[in-house]
Amino acid sequence: MEDLESFFTSGQQMNLFIMSCLFGVPIGIVFDIFRTLRIIIPHGKIAVLIEDILFFLLYGIFIMCFTVTAARSEFRFYYCLGNLLGFILYFTTAGSIVTKFLRKIIEKIRELLRPIVKKFVLICGKILKKFVRSLQNIKFKKKNNKTPLIDDADLLYNSNIKKTKNKRKNVKKIGVIKIKKT
Repeated sequence: MEDLESFFTSGQQMNLFIMSCLFGVPIGIVFDIFRTLRIIIPHGKIAVLIEDILFFLLYGIFIMCFTVTAARSEFRFYYCLGNLLGFILYFTTAGSIVTKFLRKIIEKIRELLRPIVKKFVLICGKILKKFVRSLQNIKFKKKNNKTPLIDDADLLYNSNIKKTKNKRKNVKKIGVIKIKKT
């Protein structure tokens, strides 16, 4: 019966280190995705902080999966070192080229969209102004609507009857309650 090995040989450790260096490239690609988002949509410090925390959470999940699948659940510091080395190699070579290329493309797209966005903002401003005016008119009418219906009764009910001494014929006063004294 063969005993299970409880340690990695130096050849296995070298293979794990090379694999961790190679897996630094996908980590760099994920980081480039976050960089591209920052180029497209300018971020504040809090949004950048949240993205960095998300990136490190994703990296933690990645290193855990790598350790479980490739290294018999034995974590070694040189896995992180290999990932960092692969990430730096990607970041300084292909990552910088990709980022420069994406910056140029995004600038061209912004130049093309700038007149369209200006017209859209102008149209939205005009529409918003109309809605604000109509809302102000509604509020104004609501304020002036405190007059009782009896004052406007001649307009609503008997517009052809002339007023005589503020009394109208055939119109009952609305809202007046007569209390009988007993």
